Amino acid sequence: MIDLTVGLIVLWGCAEAAYLCVLFTGGTLGLYERLLIPALVAGALLAVLLCAFCRRWRKRRGEAAQISRLSLRSGGIYLVVLAAAGAVTLAHFMGNYVVDLTDAVYEMALNTADSGLLMARHPFTGQAAGSIPRRLQILGLSTLYAAVMDMTGISAYTLMGQIVPVLVWLWSLGIYFSLGRVLLRGREKYVWLFVGLIAFWYVLTAHSEGMAGYRLFYAGFSGETIRACILLPFCLLVCCRRQWLWALLAIVCEATLVWTTYGIGYCALVTAVFLLVTLWTDRRART
Repeated sequence: MIDLTVGLIVLWGCAEAAYLCVLFTGGTLGLYERLLIPALVAGALLAVLLCAFCRRWRKRRGEAAQISRLSLRSGGIYLVVLAAAGAVTLAHFMGNYVVDLTDAVYEMALNTADSGLLMARHPFTGQAAGSIPRRLQILGLSTLYAAVMDMTGISAYTLMGQIVPVLVWLWSLGIYFSLGRVLLRGREKYVWLFVGLIAFWYVLTAHSEGMAGYRLFYAGFSGETIRACILLPFCLLVCCRRQWLWALLAIVCEATLVWTTYGIGYCALVTAVFLLVTLWTDRRART
């Protein structure tokens, strides 16, 4: 799951690079769409090479620890918890429900798809593009949604209200599955229960504004949701495994997905804490 997540982050990085190139040269949505496919192809090749290189490097250093595969049988009755949470979640997304139409990403995606211009209006004030700060302009997620809608003809509700939230939910559970295998090594049959409880936690917090479950169920397309449901658990996972390069990728990805406080995101804080604790424990082990 780590390699898959790294690959998707690299793909997003290449799509963001194409967006920034169009944004700073004054291009339009059409130009971004023409650059998007070559950028994604280049990103896929780069991701494969990067993951292969890092895996070989870890293997040479003796860090390629083998983790036994988990069978469905090992989960036993705990699979019922995961299945029940999955049924409730999928039923929610497949039905007619309220999407947070006031979310800045949703508004910017609709404005970009309608006008064909990048960052034509401020998502909060509705003013002209000149009033948008640079820190907000570099967030290209809404433009990616607009390009997908324009190229495929998928409606905004279907793409951002149904397809993307389900993908984010499945991706998040996959990362928590890998995290559970790291945290619960030796008690691997409880990994299924751990993932099931995470899935139910999303359901239980669906009506608590500000919680990850609320963001997933009503704004699963936003950068804040991707940060809470994917980037933060991924950052915890790679920090536990001391894969600092992947943590750095998560930090950069967060900075291009969601507005952060003074440019410092949660992934950076989590990585800094883990790094300090790791240096302290290694120093104590040597003395």
